[in-house]
Parts: sequence; structure tokens; C-alpha cells
Amino acid sequence: MKFKLKYILILIIVFSCKQNNLDVKAEFKTKQISELVDTSVTDSINENWAKKDLPFLLELEQILKNDESDVLGILKIDENDVRIKLGFGYEQIEGTMGKGYAGIYYNLILKEEKVISYEITPNFPRNKLLTERYLKLFSRIFKIDDNTIYNRYYNIENMEKPLKNINSNVSLNENLRFLMTPFAGTRYGFSGGFGGGIFTNRTIFLEESKNITPEVCHILMNSINPATRLMAIEFYMKNKSNFENQGLINNWIETVYSELPTIGTMEGCFGIDRNSRNLVEEYVQIKN
Repeated sequence: MKFKLKYILILIIVFSCKQNNLDVKAEFKTKQISELVDTSVTDSINENWAKKDLPFLLELEQILKNDESDVLGILKIDENDVRIKLGFGYEQIEGTMGKGYAGIYYNLILKEEKVISYEITPNFPRNKLLTERYLKLFSRIFKIDDNTIYNRYYNIENMEKPLKNINSNVSLNENLRFLMTPFAGTRYGFSGGFGGGIFTNRTIFLEESKNITPEVCHILMNSINPATRLMAIEFYMKNKSNFENQGLINNWIETVYSELPTIGTMEGCFGIDRNSRNLVEEYVQIKN
């Protein structure tokens, strides 16, 4: 009986998370992603926790001042950390680091074992009694303006560039440039998680679909972000009649698939790896 109840519960969760249509209206405007400082908690303070935060944040500040790329040591990254293959020699490591009330989430991009770019997201304490103290600490690492704290990026401009040189007069807008980067999310698909939220990369793609011309699609197909490459292939497959040089494009698509035969996605609330080609073909069949 207990087994049946658990099984039914799992089915309810999976189907409540699942979404298959692509007709959701989206809106996304990046300005190097930020969030409002939330101070909704007023619990008593554990000073021992606060004392642990100070040396960590000061050490991080000093490291970033000396050499922004030298973060592997303080984040304690080693060969045991899970590395997500992005194809074309790029790898991604995501994680969190904190000591007491505060910390950071990190999204590192590596090539040839070297950090070439990253995104650091602040994990700011929500306790109102700590706000003033931690704003001073965090302002030494992150941009803070009008009660808004901004993510910190290193070398993001290089992540916005295509994998190969493309002779084009087309300039991508801010959203599309961010979509080129792994920081827009490297899972390919539509939505997932317990809330069934739309992936950030898909949200941007839907928002910018009206601005995606064949020339823009060609650039996106050369993104460092593998999910963006696959969404661009999906767009091409749905709009082939608008594209010239299809032979060259088809050859590049085969290169993309061979570089990354599988990609992470979500099915319901569960993260899994799927065959890249098969998954794209499934999404091509779904009408926008």
C-alpha cells in the first residue's frame, strides 16, 4: 500500500511539472542579471555565523582584485567536481560556497583546464538585522545600486562571441548576446523543476524570436552555449525555406551533433541527458 501511494505521488509530481507547448509569452531583459535585496526575515543573529562570513568575503575580494581568473583555490575546485561538457573544448562547473549567513553561487567556464569566464551570483542574507553590515561587505565584490545587487562577470564579452569567425554586419542585441553565453543556462528544452518554470534560455529565445533572422540564427548556431546552438538548429529546421547555403549549414549541424551527442534537459522534475539530435527533432515537431 505504501509503495502504491509513493508511486501515485511521483506520477502527480511528474505530470504537474510537465509542459509540452511552446506558445508561452515571455519577457526577459538582461542588464547583467540582478535582484532586489530581500530583508524580509527578522530572526535573532548568530554572531558565530556572521564571523565565518567576514574572512571568506574579504579573501574573495582580495583574490578578485589580484587576478580575477584565480578562483579555483578559494572555491576548492578539483578533479572531483562535476564538469558539464559544452562541446568544442569548453566545460562548465556550477556550485555554491558559503560559510555562515552569506555566500555565492558560481558558474565557471573552463577551457584546457583554465578558467576563461564566470558568473558569480550573490547569496545575500535575508535578515533585516544584517542588511547594513552585509551591504558594505558585498559592495566590495558586487555592484549594488538602488537596493539592487548585480551578478559579477569575468570575461563575459568573450562568451558572447561565436565559435568561428562569421562575416556578418548583423549586431546582436543585449538579450541575444547573453543567450550566446552559458550563463543563460545550458539545458536544452522548454521547462522543468517542481514549479515547471521555463528555462531562462528558452524564455530569451521566445522573447527574441521576432528578431531572429537567418543571419542571426546562423550566429546563434555558433554559440558557446550548447542549448542555444540546438535552439538555433530547431529554428532553422522549422524555417528552412528562408535560408540560403543549406549545404554548409547542414554540415555545421552535423559538427554540432558530433561535438556534443548528448545534452542535459528536464523531463518533469528530473534532470536527465538525452541524445541531442533526437531531442531537437522532437521540438521541431512542436509548433510555436
